[in-house]
Amino acid sequence: MIRIHRGPSRRPLRTRSLPLPLLMLIAGTFTAAPAHGQQPGGEAATDAGSPGAVPARQLSSSYLPLDHWAVPAIDLWIARGRIRTLSPFVKPWRRIEVAAALLALDPEALSGAERRWLARLEEEFAPERARLRGEAAPEGEVAFSAAAGFDVWSQTHRDPLRAELDGEFGDAELLEAVGLEAEGHAGPVAGAMRLWRRGLYREDAQFPGGQVTPPREAFILDDVSSRFEESYLELQSPYARVSFGRMYRNWGPPGLPGFLRSSYAYSEDEIGYRLGTERIFAIGTIASYSDFGGDTTRYVSAHRLEVRPFDDLILAISESSVHGGPSENLDWRLVNPLTVWQFTGDEEKTPFNKVGQADVWWHAGPGLNLYGSLLADATNREGSCCQMGGSFGIELPSLLSAWLLRGTVTAIQSLAYRTELPWEEYSVNRIGLGWDKVDLYLATLEASGIPLPGLWLQPRIDLQVRGEGDFRTLRPPGEVLDTFPRILVGQEETTIRPSLAGRWHAGTRAPVDVFWDVGLNVVRDYRNREGDDRTEFTGRLEVRIASPRSLIRLP
Repeated sequence: MIRIHRGPSRRPLRTRSLPLPLLMLIAGTFTAAPAHGQQPGGEAATDAGSPGAVPARQLSSSYLPLDHWAVPAIDLWIARGRIRTLSPFVKPWRRIEVAAALLALDPEALSGAERRWLARLEEEFAPERARLRGEAAPEGEVAFSAAAGFDVWSQTHRDPLRAELDGEFGDAELLEAVGLEAEGHAGPVAGAMRLWRRGLYREDAQFPGGQVTPPREAFILDDVSSRFEESYLELQSPYARVSFGRMYRNWGPPGLPGFLRSSYAYSEDEIGYRLGTERIFAIGTIASYSDFGGDTTRYVSAHRLEVRPFDDLILAISESSVHGGPSENLDWRLVNPLTVWQFTGDEEKTPFNKVGQADVWWHAGPGLNLYGSLLADATNREGSCCQMGGSFGIELPSLLSAWLLRGTVTAIQSLAYRTELPWEEYSVNRIGLGWDKVDLYLATLEASGIPLPGLWLQPRIDLQVRGEGDFRTLRPPGEVLDTFPRILVGQEETTIRPSLAGRWHAGTRAPVDVFWDVGLNVVRDYRNREGDDRTEFTGRLEVRIASPRSLIRLP
């Protein structure tokens, strides 16, 4: 049984237990899981390409961080169809799954630059590759590392297309970054801890006063500059996982943050699950968030069903719901993954907001991928339906060796988690999960490539047209909706931003990691003020020096 507490008041809430059939399903899945190194049904393992191999699904593993230097190369190989076992939508991936995908790659099919990247990745994932090959490996191991560095920001709004060009957050800042990280596995359990002190937590324009961090009375840490960015334990079996803690996630199409789950939002404590195989799986999270501003709590859940009927096609439906407020308790109907899309019929008792999404990714032919997302937002209040949004994109992953070209168009109405009640306001500006963008058109053209070992480059150009719609305000009354603009509201702000992002990772023993995103923002009618035109360089530079990754084997 899970007991959830409110935010600042710390008063216990009514508890609810998981349905007995679901508990039995989870328990049965784990108790039936074969021991590491054994094959279900006596079948020979082939995941790692050798007779003595162990399938990745049978091995517990921590997750590869979303900002890891290896991710761009893996993205490229997914786009080219060389990796078919990892989803282009749902991240992070487990380290053991990445290692299995690398073992299955044919080096002869790769370019020279790609083969040199593969050599570095084979060194990075050497422990996981040894486990997959069935070589003598410990039952458990923990890896430790430390890092220190600095960040330089031209302004501290993290979205470069919404740059702070004046005011207290518009000045250039040199900010510290120091971190300790540990990750590992033992038996069916895996986990990670990433504790970082970042000056950005004090300066983030979207979280004035350090509201991104846990409440000041939080356990261990009360400094607004330090927080556990990720801290989770996950119980893993071949076909089921249950996690507890905080983890960065992204459920977005290639090149975009996820609309319902995004790494753009800061991580928070939650319960997560995944049930299924590589071909079909359900994944979801349930959390209870304080709003930092009063005695109220939001209950947030997000669920996704993804199906890969054949290698070249992925279909998915997702939904996220929010409910809560003063004196409101957890409503199981709104967080239950078995009742996705089932709206409660009680219109008065529990105000809620739901956002739904449908996704498709299609490898249409050699050198061509098509993908798209469609969103719809609705509450159970009269006149609130329906705000819409979505994206459509094209990838050309084989035009040049070790490069791909991607174009994406996005349009979003004032799509937000909200109801008619002010206390039900829910947005990334406070405690959100998804992408912090509404009321806009956005077109992006980018290239992404790995020309040299350890070097990833991403030249791109963005065109964004943004209205005055604000997801922190209520929608107009129902009687005026027929005449209300469907996308852009009020005076438009137009931003054109050519930019160059990249990462340089030097070595794997004591790595130096450098990330940058530098561009020129040409803004017309800045902040929706007619005639206020600006042209200014914006961007950031991150530099990290890390210790060697120390591996401790558990008995």
